Amino acid sequence: MIVRKNISINQCYLDKLKPFLEKNNGNLSAAIRDAIEVASLSLAGSIDENGKVNSSKVSENAEFRNKLIEEDEFLLIHHTLFEWFIKKTAGLLIDESIVYETINPYKIKRIPDILSHINSLNEKMGWKITVDAEYNHGSEPETASLTLSNGNSCFREIMAHSLALYLAKHMKLDVQGLFCRSNVTKIYFKKSESLDYQDAPKGLKEHFGLMEGAFQEIQNKPEFWKNLIETYRQQNYQRLSMDRKIFEAFVSGDLPDAAEMIRSFELITGKPPEAFTLAEHIMIFKELYLTDSIGSDIEICTETGREYVKLIHDYSDREVCESVAKYYSNVFNSIDHPFTVTTNPHMILFEFGNNLNSTAISME
Repeated sequence: MIVRKNISINQCYLDKLKPFLEKNNGNLSAAIRDAIEVASLSLAGSIDENGKVNSSKVSENAEFRNKLIEEDEFLLIHHTLFEWFIKKTAGLLIDESIVYETINPYKIKRIPDILSHINSLNEKMGWKITVDAEYNHGSEPETASLTLSNGNSCFREIMAHSLALYLAKHMKLDVQGLFCRSNVTKIYFKKSESLDYQDAPKGLKEHFGLMEGAFQEIQNKPEFWKNLIETYRQQNYQRLSMDRKIFEAFVSGDLPDAAEMIRSFELITGKPPEAFTLAEHIMIFKELYLTDSIGSDIEICTETGREYVKLIHDYSDREVCESVAKYYSNVFNSIDHPFTVTTNPHMILFEFGNNLNSTAISME
């Protein structure tokens, strides 16, 4: 890919580019490319203090790579193909055993040791990535952050993923945030005493393994998910997805009561309704509403004192609208927050507030 940009360069910088301009017969683009190559080698540690290529360093790193290839520990792969592999596996967690092939947990147990090992490996492998860290210098830091600079963004992503998993498993540092830009990747960590070593930590899943659970389900029942996805696509997602008991209640003309809703809520969230704030309830409800596809769209507000949920649907039959309104009223009754509900064609509005004492349904 060729990127053409208009740039401004002061004379002092043109003077510094003079050797490159002379080498390339005055071609400024070629001179800048050569300057970038020299700067890249310098960052990789292959330029000595006099600004000349350290041939012994380059040769040493090349021998290291060749030895790994000869021993069948590493393979040559085109970087474009490797980028494709990384992009197509985004959202899937790396196996611990793969990470331990790169970072030996029996030898490397402190953050300074990790930085030294990874930066040395990066230099030898020519990835041109630099890893820095900020942390309190105890044996078990409470917080930490890693900054991965330069190099290929896809390679930085896979390295960030590996380091995050290693720190989570061996220092109980879970991922709290991830910041990515074209030339830098930064990961923020925080101590978590509740980590389960048999499972991936929550933060690691959220930032690096969002598709892990879905992919495992697809692997377990490939034909089911293949057929379901194809059906949804062919019908433009005009299908419902609901609990069997809820479907049975709708067909019989009845509706699940609040107690049944509470059991269903706890099954989905893993916690009782009282463990969540009203704003959190509304966000959870939004996900469930869009998943079950009973309605077509939703609008919410979680601002304290102004909370509301507006359900958009395509039903024109009055009785159907009433049943849907009562069903979702039971959902909100199960979380024990006062509300009023108003329905009109194609819209159901739930309004919450501290001054509401009862639930009301009105048809306009």
